[in-house]
Amino acid sequence: MARILPTPLPERVKSDPGRSAERKVYHAFSEQIPDGVTIFYSVSWLGRPGKGPPTDGEADFVVAHPKHGLVVVEVKGGRIIYDGNRDRWFSRDRRGKMHPIVDPFEQAKRTKYALISKIKQLPAWKGKWVDVGHGVIFPDSARPDGSMGIDAPHQIMAFAEDVKGLDKWMESVFHFWVEQDDMEGVFGPRGMEMVEKLFAPSFDLRHPLAADLAEDERRILRLTEEQFTILDLLSRRRRVGIRGGAGTGKTMLALEKARRLASEGFRTLLTCYNRPLAEDLASRTVGVENLTVMNFHQLCHSMARKADCPVADPEGETPPPEYFEKELPAALLKALECLREERFDAVVVDEGQDFAEDWWTALQFALSDPDYGILYVFFDDNQRVYHHVGVLPQDLDIYPLTRNLRNTVPIHKLACAFYEGGELRAGGPMGRPPEFIEAVTEHAAAKETSRVLHRLIHEEHLSPGDVAVLTGRSRDSSELSKEGRIGAYEVTDGRHPDPKKVVFDSIRRFKGLERPVAVLVELEEVMGSPETLYVGLTRANTHLVVIGTSEVLDTLKNTPVKEECLV
Repeated sequence: MARILPTPLPERVKSDPGRSAERKVYHAFSEQIPDGVTIFYSVSWLGRPGKGPPTDGEADFVVAHPKHGLVVVEVKGGRIIYDGNRDRWFSRDRRGKMHPIVDPFEQAKRTKYALISKIKQLPAWKGKWVDVGHGVIFPDSARPDGSMGIDAPHQIMAFAEDVKGLDKWMESVFHFWVEQDDMEGVFGPRGMEMVEKLFAPSFDLRHPLAADLAEDERRILRLTEEQFTILDLLSRRRRVGIRGGAGTGKTMLALEKARRLASEGFRTLLTCYNRPLAEDLASRTVGVENLTVMNFHQLCHSMARKADCPVADPEGETPPPEYFEKELPAALLKALECLREERFDAVVVDEGQDFAEDWWTALQFALSDPDYGILYVFFDDNQRVYHHVGVLPQDLDIYPLTRNLRNTVPIHKLACAFYEGGELRAGGPMGRPPEFIEAVTEHAAAKETSRVLHRLIHEEHLSPGDVAVLTGRSRDSSELSKEGRIGAYEVTDGRHPDPKKVVFDSIRRFKGLERPVAVLVELEEVMGSPETLYVGLTRANTHLVVIGTSEVLDTLKNTPVKEECLV
């Protein structure tokens, strides 16, 4: 049998009464179409014809044949009625109610031409020929006696009596379009691979195994159906905000969306507030064409230098806060006036909650089309650990992520006591409960941290690089690390990961990053900041250790979980 994607049929489609006709065709295709053919259900995309703004495209089904190319199939359920005098189409439901519908043949043709335009934009398919046809299925209507118009030849139409023979109908549709085009492009395995990457790309999120920390094995979690739904929605929207708590996959989705846009030929910027996170994202996208990855202030500085705008060097002495909050964004705006050719077709922002209101103006002018360019913002209202934050752009369509896939259930439950966002459900595995170790003095805390590292590395057999020690202070003012070590163990910061060294950084600088195990220390200064505590607690995937005074530990253990956090 043919491959049909997605498989199985998503629950949201099974439960939608308005999609009964599509379900009927889906099951007929999956049972009848022979091997070698791939069928994509409910596909959508963004294209950019010429130099104009992005345009939407979507199809009920796209059937891909390695020899004959593609056929776009439109499905219209209910009893279909056409009024030739007014050139209008209607669908009559089971209750006899009439519903105006779009001309299915005109809709199928528009979708076909949009698909052709999209394929021609793909770098791997420029200058190559591919046959693309279209057809229409009326699964609830009987075949009419007469003609349905000059643009509706009987070879490309199927009706209720044809549903049990859609394999033969598809053969006739492909044959019709091959004869119409008077030539046949060889689609081949490369073409089949190309459309699958376009319509049904897959990726995995790595999530460490939490059941037993003595094992160094990790398991792979596929994205939940909720996240695939979000990606489907993203494929047909230009201005979108994705809201979710820590661990819901925002950064991975932002990274994947940026990759997809870049692979489709859009000049894409992936940016965030936190520089260590930006450097981590850049390391994951080496070699991706059309994609620029840097944090917001790196972008400002880079553009200012290209435009010969005088601006201080952020690598030198520490500038005052006004430099980052006002001077650099202003320099970016000024530079963009001179560097129109350097602007982007699409901008993807992670950590959007940390961006000041004025920065959005500069970012939108970084788009070649500030009004209609593609803008995606991934954000978490609860992670506002910086004080300069402002509001998000007003024209974003907001969609929520509600499953915490990063953390074990016990870590999720503990962190939720300091969460103030929307609904957030535990989606990770059951794991060990967090450890709470009392240390009365700073000296005692340093000794306990060294002991914990020894146990994790030598008794639990973890790699040093799997452990992050995070302080509530700044890294420079911490009493823990002296001369690049904590006890016997060499350390590095979040910007320079090394599998042979333990990560040691501040909670604020490590925001957006994660490790299988996190050890939190020196929390006294951040106990009045629920947002910072929330960030720190959720940096651990599988196991969390907290070292602190009795007051700190009592607060963490006894603060009630918020109602919106479901465990």
